[in-house]
Amino acid sequence: MSALNQVGFDPDYNSYFVDAGCENWTVYRTMLNAFNKTLPAGSCYSVGAGGHITGGGYGLLSRLHGLTIDHVTAIDIVTWDARSSTAKMRHVSEKSSDAAERDLFWALRGGGGGNFGVIVRYYFADPPTAPDHATVWNLAWDWSDMTNAGFANLLAEYADMVTTMPNTDWSLLCLTHVTNGQLGMTLQIVSPAGTSFTEHRRRAEASVAGAKKRFSAIAPAVRLMKPLGGHPYISAVPKSESAVHLTYLEALQDLNGIGPNQFFKNKSAYMKKAFPTDQVDAIYHWLNVTPAGANLSQALVQVDSYGGEINKRSSTATAVPQRSSIMKLQYQTYWNNDSVPGNRNAAPYLAQAETQLTWLNDLYRAVYAQYGGTPNPANDTTGTVGGCYYNYADSQLGTHAHGDADKALWLYFLDNLRNNPRNLVSVKKHWDPENYFHHAQSIPVK
Repeated sequence: MSALNQVGFDPDYNSYFVDAGCENWTVYRTMLNAFNKTLPAGSCYSVGAGGHITGGGYGLLSRLHGLTIDHVTAIDIVTWDARSSTAKMRHVSEKSSDAAERDLFWALRGGGGGNFGVIVRYYFADPPTAPDHATVWNLAWDWSDMTNAGFANLLAEYADMVTTMPNTDWSLLCLTHVTNGQLGMTLQIVSPAGTSFTEHRRRAEASVAGAKKRFSAIAPAVRLMKPLGGHPYISAVPKSESAVHLTYLEALQDLNGIGPNQFFKNKSAYMKKAFPTDQVDAIYHWLNVTPAGANLSQALVQVDSYGGEINKRSSTATAVPQRSSIMKLQYQTYWNNDSVPGNRNAAPYLAQAETQLTWLNDLYRAVYAQYGGTPNPANDTTGTVGGCYYNYADSQLGTHAHGDADKALWLYFLDNLRNNPRNLVSVKKHWDPENYFHHAQSIPVK
């Protein structure tokens, strides 16, 4: 796919396009420099656009502009007819004359990669104009100053902030393991295109002042001194305690770190309300537990702000049903060892991996114990949790090999999987009845 790496404008379709083999950084840099446009996609520069977009395409501008799939107006895809052994390139959109192609277009916006065919190109008739200005502010606390009560207040204040802040603001909270030494938060403020720097700075500094006041009583604020976890949205460079005013391109570079290659495990959850007490207590407890043989200095619960424009679409508008959440959580652990290629499963390294994974899975099950161990809205009478994100694949939720893939797919897609009139299983059955495109958590044909 890496050879499919063009970004440009197609006059035949009067649309901008992004090839499926592009990396995020190529997309951002080309759209900004050539067209002054952007996408509300993810921050990690080397993530491929093909899978990222079809899985939803959440990113730092999503509260302002929605998910990336909300801006996709057409898709080029190669479908396969296994019965006749023929492939066909199709250009599908909401304007396709064939109803089945319109259903396929719906499924490709959120239904994820490796399910229906080979996506070649995405089209955007009117992508967002890039902001002119951005402000980034970081806040950190030393774990040694963080009490259980302070931790509870931190989560409560953060949930309230992301519920009430303007759509131009985006934030993440890094709840790192105690062995990291610090916890931290990042706030990014952008302004709509055309906003003067004077007006942007006024708005940004008001947002920062409000955040400072909100979090001042929790624990003494300190300077952020190192990455908060192995997936450093927040740079390794020690940060100023003051807001930093940047161009949009500079902000992208500041927040697009992906870190060195490491072993990694990720789990996810959507939150529709603030953290209940049992979840707060479970997170605090497990962030202070260090099993023998584990190195959890890069383990964390990352809480991304959600909502805003994302939630203005219905749960059935695209295949992504999570349209009423306020936070999206990532449960992460990263680790290294000194194994050489081909030797990573040797006994000592495998034991370390099992220790890291067991800690993360135990944390996750404890946080969602009242719902059966996952953020399953079907078991939630309070309307707090909203399932999981398909782009953060988690085999622990269920796989076809273990006969429980539907458990995982329900958490990803809820009623869009099978129950709604337009659903992913029906689209799969029509376009890939022989299940040619399949993987551990692929959409089933029945």
